Amino acid sequence: MGNIRLVIRYSVIFFVISLLLTVLIMSSLIKTVLAGLILSYVFYPIYKLVLSRLKSRTVSGLLVTMLVLLLLTVPSVFVINQLSTEVFAGYIITKQYVEGGSKAIECEDGALCKLLPHNLKEASPKVKAVLNDAIGKASTFVFNRLTQTLLSVTSILLHLFIVFFIMYYMFKDGKELVDKVKNVLPLPKHRQDAFTSQFNKVVSAVVYGTVVVALVQGILGGVGFFLFGVPSPVIWGLVTFMAALVPFLGPFVIWLPAALLLMFSGYSSGDGTVFLRGLGLFLYGMLLVSGIDNVLKPSLISAKAKVHPALVLLGVIGGLNFFGIIGLIVGPVIMAMLATSFDAYLKEKAQPASPA
Repeated sequence: MGNIRLVIRYSVIFFVISLLLTVLIMSSLIKTVLAGLILSYVFYPIYKLVLSRLKSRTVSGLLVTMLVLLLLTVPSVFVINQLSTEVFAGYIITKQYVEGGSKAIECEDGALCKLLPHNLKEASPKVKAVLNDAIGKASTFVFNRLTQTLLSVTSILLHLFIVFFIMYYMFKDGKELVDKVKNVLPLPKHRQDAFTSQFNKVVSAVVYGTVVVALVQGILGGVGFFLFGVPSPVIWGLVTFMAALVPFLGPFVIWLPAALLLMFSGYSSGDGTVFLRGLGLFLYGMLLVSGIDNVLKPSLISAKAKVHPALVLLGVIGGLNFFGIIGLIVGPVIMAMLATSFDAYLKEKAQPASPA
C-alpha cells in the first residue's frame, strides 16, 4: 500500500513539473495556440458536415482548414487593398494641395476622390505647414510599420502555420482530447456537462454576436454614406461590414477617412455645407457605427449565453487587452466560466448533506 502511495505521489510531482515546464515553453505561443483551438471549435460543425459526406477525417480536416484560411484572408486582403488605395490617393491629394495651391486636383485611383471639388482654394501658410508636418509624420509612421511587418514576415507565417496545424489536428482528434480533459476534471458528471454546455453557449453567442454586430455596422455605415453624400454607399457599407469582422481593423478605418476627406474638401474649397457633411459623418460614425458595438454586442452575447452584460463587456475589453484579437472570445468565455463555477459552488453548498 505504501509503495502505491509513493508511486502516486511521485507521479503527481512529475506531472506538476512537466506542466510547469510546458507552460514556460508555450508561454510565447499561448495566443497562437488559443487561436487555433477557438477556430477549430467554431468551425467544428462544418467539419462534421464535411466528414459525413467524405468519410475521411484527414481529407475533411484538410478541406475545412483550407476553407477557414480563405474565409480569414480574403476579407482582410480586400479591405486592406481598398484602404491602401484610398490612403495613397489621400496622400497624393494632400501633396497636390500643398504644392499646387489653387490648381485642379488630379485624382483617379481612389473612389473617395469623387468627394473633392474640381478646384481648391489656395492654402494658407499655416495650413501648408500643418499639412507638411502631418505628411512627414504619416510617411515616417507608415515606413516604420512597413519595415516592422517585413522583418516579422517569417514570424507571422510561423504563427499562422501553428494555428492551422492545430486546427487540422483538432478537427481530426479533438473529440478524443476533449473527452480525456472532461474525465480528468475533478467534478461530478452533471457539473462536467454543465460546464460544457455553458462553454458551447458562450462561444456560439460570441461568434453570433460578432457577425450580427458587424452586419448592423455595415448597414449603418452604408446608410450614413448615403445620407452624407459618399459615392457608392452600398459598396462602402459592404467594406465596413468586412472591416468590422476583422478586430484589429474595425469599421472606423472606413468611415473616418471618408469623414475627414469631406471636411478637408469643404474647408479647402470654402464650402461650409460639405464641411458640415463631413462633421456629421464623423459624429454619426463615432456614435452609431462604432459606438453600437459597445451596446449591442454585450446585449446579444448575454441574452444568448445567459451571462450578465457587465461580465460580457468586461470580458471583451479585458480579453482584448490581455490576449489581443482572440480575447474577443477568450475573455467572455473566462468570465462566463467564472460565473458558472460560482453558481455551481452555491448550488452544491445549498444541497443538504447526505447522512453518514
